[in-house]
Amino acid sequence: MKNAKQRTGRIRGAIGLALVLVAGALWSNRKDSTKALARFHGSRVHDLLHSYFYFRWNATYLKPVKYVLEHPEKFPERIYMGAGRRLMQTHHSKVLSTGTARRLVSIEEPVRMSNSEQVLPFDKARDIILENPGSIAVTECACRKIADDPCGPLDVCLVLGEPFVSFVVEHQKDGARRIDSDEALAILEREHERGRVHTAWFKDAAGDRLYSICNCCSCCCLGLHALSHGFDVVASSGYVAQVDDAGCVLCEECLDACNFGALSVTDAVEIDAGKCMGCGVCVSECPEDAITLQEDPTKAHPLLLL
Repeated sequence: MKNAKQRTGRIRGAIGLALVLVAGALWSNRKDSTKALARFHGSRVHDLLHSYFYFRWNATYLKPVKYVLEHPEKFPERIYMGAGRRLMQTHHSKVLSTGTARRLVSIEEPVRMSNSEQVLPFDKARDIILENPGSIAVTECACRKIADDPCGPLDVCLVLGEPFVSFVVEHQKDGARRIDSDEALAILEREHERGRVHTAWFKDAAGDRLYSICNCCSCCCLGLHALSHGFDVVASSGYVAQVDDAGCVLCEECLDACNFGALSVTDAVEIDAGKCMGCGVCVSECPEDAITLQEDPTKAHPLLLL
């Protein structure tokens, strides 16, 4: 037992030393955005290294996550489900209506919303903090970059606030650029017309803060894929779709548009409230304007910026 403890201690010591050396190398060759990221994390060296790797090599970071998610048969169920549940507490999202997404990329004052556990049903990131919200970058979607047959276009992820925007722009030379709120709005509208789902993302590498809005598809998004594997990594917008049977002509356009398989047709269009995430894609696709979004009191409240 003593020898085992000593080996564990040596391993931890070696890991700690390696982290210090890597952090030292980063610090001695740091760019301005790396300095800002270091200030953001303070003395938390592990968090700085995690953040540096995630924001610089996002697609590489997600490759093992994709492999594990798509190969549950290769892992004991207890380990697979336990790892998945832990991951979703450290990296998760909230579906946004198009209106809320527009407001997020248009605000100019810092955002601080506390006690938001009724909005975000996760252990972490219950305080919504966004510094320098007018600072926005568009980056290539890491999920699409590692997909076998990705949807296009790739430039659909909006990074919000500092120090994250400056870091991705300075380090992802070919895949990130600064944009203003008008272009961010244009990207949201472009992707909404394609039937994409707006999602606000929170991650431990971002200090458990809101750091990104992505425009997700069920084909490529690992977060949406995780739902089908039993991981509630994506929270509902707080709304649910409702159909006006009198206005509905059973054209079934909404069925093809839904990313969550929440709609079906018998004698009328039926919506599975448990599957509906309240994204509003079906609302826009309905040619008869027979679908609306209504707040669902059984789900986490909408993310509202008042």
